[in-house]
Amino acid sequence: MIKATRHNNLVALLLVLLALLVVSGCGYRPVVLRGPLAEANGVNVTLFANKSYRPGVEAVLARELVHEFAQRSGGKVLPGPEADLELTGTVLSYRTVPISYSALDTIREYKSVLTVQAILRQRQTLKVLWKADLVEEQAFPASEEQALPGIDNLALQQNAEEAAIAKISRRLSEQIWQKIGERF
Repeated sequence: MIKATRHNNLVALLLVLLALLVVSGCGYRPVVLRGPLAEANGVNVTLFANKSYRPGVEAVLARELVHEFAQRSGGKVLPGPEADLELTGTVLSYRTVPISYSALDTIREYKSVLTVQAILRQRQTLKVLWKADLVEEQAFPASEEQALPGIDNLALQQNAEEAAIAKISRRLSEQIWQKIGERF
């Protein structure tokens, strides 16, 4: 009986050591193998300038950019003076375009289109490492006055448009991250 307990303890110890070896070899950490972020200590994501007529779209984009860069770089989003790189840009335009109509010739669906210019620079030298103009779009439903009586349909449409802007910003953030890495 003592021999069996000793054998079980030895097996348990070996399993724990094997598990530690496997876990330590996996190296769970973000992959930033190439591109300017691989060599830099971090990036400062600034609030883009907004040249569009839609207020607040730059704030939604900034939030998504910070989230994307923090997630993909392992938290290498830092305040201005601490970062080696700076991501700046401009919201060049935002527009909504009707894309489908009902049988009564009323608008059923809109498309939001957001155009941005993004620039990645070395913060100290202001050397441009990457620059691109990007366009993204997303459809959203229009307000249908007769669809839900008693409910403010315009508010529903505005919520749908804000959700579309968030989706566009998320996809633009992913594109910016990918394109920065492609160049290098």
